[in-house]
Amino acid sequence: MKVEQLHGPSIKPFQIADLERLIQEDSADIFGPFGLQKGGKVIVTRAPARLDIMGGVADYCGANVFEMTLERIAIAACQAREDRHIRAVTLGVGNQYLYQPTKPENDTSNTVLLGDKRVQQGVELSLDDFYADGELKTYAQVRELFNKDAQTAWSGYILGGFYVLLKEGKLERFPHGAAIVLKSTIPIGAGIASSAAIEVAALMAIDKLYGLKLSERDIAQVAQIVENRIVGAPCGIMDGVTSVSGKMGKILSIRCQPPTSLTSEVPYEILEGVSKPFYVKFVGVNTKAPRSTTSTAYIEARTAAFMGLTILQKALKLETNYLCDFSVQEFHERCKPLLPEQMRGEEFLEKYGATVDTVTEVAAEKVYPIRCRVQHPIYEHHRVKRFIAALKNADKHPERIRAYLREAGALMYESNASYRDLAGLGSPEVDGLVRIAQKIGEEGGIYGAKITGGGGGGTVALLCYGMVTKSLTQLHAAYKLAWGLDAEIFHGSPDGAAEFGHYVWELKESAPIEHF
Repeated sequence: MKVEQLHGPSIKPFQIADLERLIQEDSADIFGPFGLQKGGKVIVTRAPARLDIMGGVADYCGANVFEMTLERIAIAACQAREDRHIRAVTLGVGNQYLYQPTKPENDTSNTVLLGDKRVQQGVELSLDDFYADGELKTYAQVRELFNKDAQTAWSGYILGGFYVLLKEGKLERFPHGAAIVLKSTIPIGAGIASSAAIEVAALMAIDKLYGLKLSERDIAQVAQIVENRIVGAPCGIMDGVTSVSGKMGKILSIRCQPPTSLTSEVPYEILEGVSKPFYVKFVGVNTKAPRSTTSTAYIEARTAAFMGLTILQKALKLETNYLCDFSVQEFHERCKPLLPEQMRGEEFLEKYGATVDTVTEVAAEKVYPIRCRVQHPIYEHHRVKRFIAALKNADKHPERIRAYLREAGALMYESNASYRDLAGLGSPEVDGLVRIAQKIGEEGGIYGAKITGGGGGGTVALLCYGMVTKSLTQLHAAYKLAWGLDAEIFHGSPDGAAEFGHYVWELKESAPIEHF
């Protein structure tokens, strides 16, 4: 297959070049029964993973978070269809450098390895499946549509955007169907927003294919709605924002106000992009400890935080929906005396009814630790602001850089402890790796370490200064010796999906080889 480039940068990132190679080789994974057609235009988009430097789960409480893109990406190749079918193909999570099939050549089944699960590789729906009696179905009905079969539930991340765009009024009707092939180098369950990157890449491709002219804010919000209401993961807004709006070499300071619909006037605000001081870098270390934003601990932590907010709203007659509008002092003086250490869901529902959170529900039979789950996001919000100030001071006053990095690192260690002790989202493996980082310490160029994202395992963020190759090798070896897990190290910070843009390729049959 011949690929003619009609639009996009002349120099291709290696991940895009690898996709082009697969197309040129007529890969059966690309041109299978659910994939692209051999001919016509293809839109190619790219969205990166993210490294949560500070803030994490406090985003759903309206916190300031500090987020960086990572050099692991999801790529979507999207092609128009003449019918009203929408198709999705996943190539699985491939090697960082070169895609290799995840099944033997003689395996003709429509399956692929996705993380540690084998799933159906291709999925087909009709745009008409989103309607009943001429009206759009409800979110609950469409969520059931995507999740009725565990083998195909992954397609909600890719095709769910079609429904959300219709439901949220971004267009009245799709004029035709489409096929989307998804290729990702982001490990699943590593806590670096693999799902947000997939959603953003797919939405960027849909936007360009249909000429919707969506804003960066639209893309981030729709991605979150797909995650919350189609997939069923109650994550906040920061993942999508970072994947869409990230900038190479910059760390985004984001004030989060999680929206409940696309009509929210101020869903979030990117306060600034902060540069790293010279010789300072942030590194992600995937502990390989399993985690998930659909896990019980994450959902219960979020639910308890909103239960605490509801109690405070009723007692103090508050209008705010964000815990992080409270200062640390206000928490101790006004909030702490009003919050029970724990409360059974049944008692809460009788006294207060439902919370304002649209993506979690209070379970009557469960006992929720309220006070500590409220304390974590409030403290974390203020830690983030102090961390950003310390990093800026390190850049402004290089003669005192070590002192400011020491201050920033101490805040990271505090955050890690708070995740464990107050949010209930710690992990023995993560704590083990953080302790190793502390032992290596400043002499080895590691100033701070903390758990990231939804917690419960996944990736640790390291604050490093100077040449740390030897220290990272030492950390990797010590962690493997202690836990028997082969950690994975992430470097680099590319542009987000919006800054990167898109490619337009024309696919043409290659001319037959002439033999002389």
